[in-house]
Amino acid sequence: MANSKHSCVDTKVMAMKSRMLTKLDYQALIREPDVAGVLSYLKSETYYAPFLKDVDTLQVHRQAVEIPLNRMKIQQIEKILHYLSGMEKGFIKTFLIRADIEALRILIRGMARGENLESLAPLLVYSKEYTNIDFEHLLKAGDWESFKKVLVHTEYFRILEIYKTVSIDEDLFPIEKSLERYYYDKLKWYLDRLDQRENKALITTMRKGIDLLNLIWLYRGKKFYNLSREELLAYSLRGGLRIKMEGIQKMAEVKDMDTLLQMMESYDEYKFLFNHRKTIDLYMERRRERFLYFAFLNLFHKNDSGIGKVVAFIRLTEFEIEDVTSIIESKRYRMSIEETEKFLIRYFD
Repeated sequence: MANSKHSCVDTKVMAMKSRMLTKLDYQALIREPDVAGVLSYLKSETYYAPFLKDVDTLQVHRQAVEIPLNRMKIQQIEKILHYLSGMEKGFIKTFLIRADIEALRILIRGMARGENLESLAPLLVYSKEYTNIDFEHLLKAGDWESFKKVLVHTEYFRILEIYKTVSIDEDLFPIEKSLERYYYDKLKWYLDRLDQRENKALITTMRKGIDLLNLIWLYRGKKFYNLSREELLAYSLRGGLRIKMEGIQKMAEVKDMDTLLQMMESYDEYKFLFNHRKTIDLYMERRRERFLYFAFLNLFHKNDSGIGKVVAFIRLTEFEIEDVTSIIESKRYRMSIEETEKFLIRYFD
């Protein structure tokens, strides 16, 4: 190992990584004729089996698989955290913060729709060991003010307190974007405080990911939502590698899409997002994820002395879970093998 400080945790994640799906597993899943066949294969041939044992093969849908697999991911992160301390432990815990925020988002959407929040409990995925949110009391909140009051001793209260109501049409979008901004500010805070030499490749990869999110946000915000300069800037993310705030401001001020695309393509490393003009909108998100998949795969195999291998394993697990759920969706819509492969993050040449 490159660094004895991380030899134990690196050995742990290498063992976990060895159980992940192989290319042959992917090909077998894609060839299954229906959703029941996919689930049957996952239960009988993969390490996902114990997490899917309660899923009914005959009544399976995307969430029925996605939720237990995400719970598995949370358990893996909790195990990894026992090997870490200090800023490194804090950084890995940001993955659990993201799970908290996703659970909050589900409940806030339920509140906006007037749903019984307790009925949403099976959809929530978070770390009971590390969360600072009292989800049991949140589920019992009968109105928006009561909901916010449960969060009063958390940082989320500061984000939500300015919203006097929560409605589908007016409040959901800014609330969700504010929570996203909070998460990435927290991520940046830890990135700035990790050992910069030990974690150089990790930090570079994470900051590239922020660049890509900003490009997609600016592109979609202008093309599909006609957002103002102020709105685009308010929810742009800090901490990117190549694209600094000055560049974001210039792109936010552009009036027409052709000029915006020219500016975005000036960042050579990210031109792949826009190379195929006819399919930009359809595959932009998948191209971003595929770029990051290979970046984290490369990071996993690097012999660095930081926590790059740990973070890469978590991200590769997330990509794999997304691919599994995409394969399930492909069966529901009776997509061909070729069509299915186009929507997967993992690339088959």
